[in-house]
Amino acid sequence: MSIKLFPWFQPIVEVASGRIIGYEALARRHDASGAVVSAAALFNDNEIPPPQRLEYDRQVRSAALRQFAALSSPDQCISINLSPEWIDSLTSFELPPTLQMIKEAGLRPEQVVIEITELNGDIDRICALAKRYREEGIKIAYDDFGAGFQQLDRILAFTPDIIKIDMRMFNDRSDMHQKSALMQMVGDVGARLGARVIFEGVETEDELFLALHCNASHIQGFLFSPAVEQFLPADALKSRVDELLAVHLDLAIEETARRQWHAEGIQSELLGLRDLLLAADGDLAGALTAYSPDPDILRFFICDRQGLQISANWWFSDRQWHSDSGVIGSNWSWRPYFYQLVGASDYERRILRSSTYIDIASGKRCHTLTLALDAHRILLVDVLEKAQGPRPMSALIACQSDLIPLLS
Repeated sequence: MSIKLFPWFQPIVEVASGRIIGYEALARRHDASGAVVSAAALFNDNEIPPPQRLEYDRQVRSAALRQFAALSSPDQCISINLSPEWIDSLTSFELPPTLQMIKEAGLRPEQVVIEITELNGDIDRICALAKRYREEGIKIAYDDFGAGFQQLDRILAFTPDIIKIDMRMFNDRSDMHQKSALMQMVGDVGARLGARVIFEGVETEDELFLALHCNASHIQGFLFSPAVEQFLPADALKSRVDELLAVHLDLAIEETARRQWHAEGIQSELLGLRDLLLAADGDLAGALTAYSPDPDILRFFICDRQGLQISANWWFSDRQWHSDSGVIGSNWSWRPYFYQLVGASDYERRILRSSTYIDIASGKRCHTLTLALDAHRILLVDVLEKAQGPRPMSALIACQSDLIPLLS
């Protein structure tokens, strides 16, 4: 039995302007009661013959492009999905069906984004078709990037204009540190590839704030609007975006102030530790006997100016100091926070901070601080990185700054 499908449209919001810059066309149908429901399951139903699924897909794409051409703003775009299954069914890339639909609808190709929903198909065919679309001015997006971390080489070959990330990657909070790191990596990959990053499935304030800290330039999700039957005015969601960005700014300022206060306390601790080590006269174990560090100090060690570790790793637990001499001789000169300190003109007065990472030994988030112990030795201290506020975004905020030098 044939099922009538039709498109609804979910707004895509540009964070910086708050404007609706486009829509993703999503397939809808009526259920037995007449209610409008998602038709996505039909495209994954193997009981429906592939030719019929392809006809459903083209039916929705064609209708979406015609409606968008007739009713949308000329500075907006429409995003439509294309599966590698349909790409594999094409016999020629000279005039692909979607390109023909765009021309028949009277749309400018620059207004269209084609989303490749996965990269399990023939990568050469995908790249060839993407090239053909780009020749016409159409943008290419890679959808559901969260499922494709194991396919980075294929993504580099594909070189999408847009990377879409589903916020459902964050739903399981049990391994939040790792998933946050992956999301931030995606944001960095997008920036390095010159691709915009769109987070979809954003439903809460916390999910929006997490997306912002992963380089999201555009947002799509129920927080702003579900898929709708009619197109909205471009500024319909601007006040909502401005309100949420104001909340985010207040939270980020509070977290930054808390972290700066915490960082200043840690830096004072480091200066005290440095004085203690300088007075140790080679007897580190004896000097540390009466010293209990801040609980956030994970470990410390000493290197020479060539980056060779000349002390054991020292850490404090169960109210006593422990050491591991097996690491002596390790070379850390290649770490940016090491050579940047040694190369600084104010070497003796500067404390450098690494980026945040997951400590392999403890599995905890931390960063490394480096400062001069004396003219010949460098003190390196691993510090636990803990959110100072209760919101999930707090864990992603870093506090790194330098003072403006005094002018004579």
